[in-house]
Amino acid sequence: MKTDLFKKKAAFWQTIISLDSKEGLVPILDSMEHGVIVVDSKGWVVYVNPSFEKITGLKPLHRLGKNLLKIAPGGPISRVLATGKSIYNEKYQMYDSSVELITYNDPIIINGKIIGVISVIQDANEIEILLKKLEGSKKTIKTLSNKFAHVAKAKYGFGDIVGSSPKFMKCIQMANQIAKTESTVLILGESGTGKELFAHAIHQASYRNDKPFVRVNCAAIPSNLLESEFFGYEKGAFTGANQQKMGMFELANEGTIFLDEIGDMSFNLQAKLLRILEEGDMYRVGGINPINIDVRVIAATNRNLFKLVKQGKFREDLYYRISVLNIEIPVLKERKDDILLLAEVFLKKANRKLGKKISGFSKDAKEILEFYHWPGNIRELRNAIERSVAMADDDILTAQDLYFIRPENKKEIDFKSLVPLKVVEREMIKCALDKFGISVEGKKKAADALGISLRSLYNKIKEYRL
Repeated sequence: MKTDLFKKKAAFWQTIISLDSKEGLVPILDSMEHGVIVVDSKGWVVYVNPSFEKITGLKPLHRLGKNLLKIAPGGPISRVLATGKSIYNEKYQMYDSSVELITYNDPIIINGKIIGVISVIQDANEIEILLKKLEGSKKTIKTLSNKFAHVAKAKYGFGDIVGSSPKFMKCIQMANQIAKTESTVLILGESGTGKELFAHAIHQASYRNDKPFVRVNCAAIPSNLLESEFFGYEKGAFTGANQQKMGMFELANEGTIFLDEIGDMSFNLQAKLLRILEEGDMYRVGGINPINIDVRVIAATNRNLFKLVKQGKFREDLYYRISVLNIEIPVLKERKDDILLLAEVFLKKANRKLGKKISGFSKDAKEILEFYHWPGNIRELRNAIERSVAMADDDILTAQDLYFIRPENKKEIDFKSLVPLKVVEREMIKCALDKFGISVEGKKKAADALGISLRSLYNKIKEYRL
């Protein structure tokens, strides 16, 4: 029997040698973690590798020298020999083993002739375990994808910051210098002044510009979720924590994290942020092992943090730790020279967005833009330009297109400086209409109060789109 087996194996490997030497091929098959069984063209088993025994529990002698066409005529190997076609991903249980297998079977063809079959086997139970792990990995990837919605390279650089007024240029110059350091930065300014734009630019000009830039709006995340969002959590840390989750600080590791509206951060969370800044490590919620973090913090707020410290609502030690370097961005009404410059930029963007071709602003429109106080700052200006472009019928924006712009009250018109008469006239008519109403009787009273005829008042209402 042994002599017959030796002859079969010798004949088989003699044929294979034209493809690869037996000495080179067998060690490769021997080292595979999957089971391998090889038969010749007559169905005789000429080789099984060591993993075959580990997976099936069968000794090599239970297969070597056996003819599978006889003992397993309906098996995948016999069918491949009969058809010459590969069979993949087939569940199969050997007649003398209790292990369910997944098999991959290919004919060995040389010079157009089938000289045997090679079959690779895996434990089906292990495959199912791997599939479950894969499903878990998919969920983890989905979670990370949601997280990485917050992660990106900085979108803007200093070249995207528009402004030439002296006070604003000083801010840009300071931010450029700060970008080259590793210090924590605190950006101060009212809502809509461009604090996030500065944060992007600082990161872009820093040595970390090829690393993540993570933005977190502390005011937008519910206080009960802030800690887990910031630091992540371990599996089982609380009800519903079915898997480990990375926090924003881990996602920002080696890069920059921008903490917008830091004045709204809870007192408890402030202590943990201070630890990161001081010690360079953090703990996930439910975790016991510290995680080293290398991240630069840029914080921003429109609130008076020093006042919050005095009120006991913001930690004094954290305040001094994050305010190593400060940038205070001026409000738009302090940047009068920049208003028309910004308006032109927003006009071009609105044209592209809305498919318009508006070329510019009329003189009276420019006067309204320049003398309005802009309580919403740059954000309000941008929205006002887009709104006027959307509603405009002509190829130039006029005062009529900006009819919705008005001070909150007449006291906000600065009469100590020169103000265009049309601006004053427009506001006085609005005040009169607010006082007397827009009924016919109200308009008569408004005209009398303004010292003009009712017809003139109607013309002015039409002109100013009131």
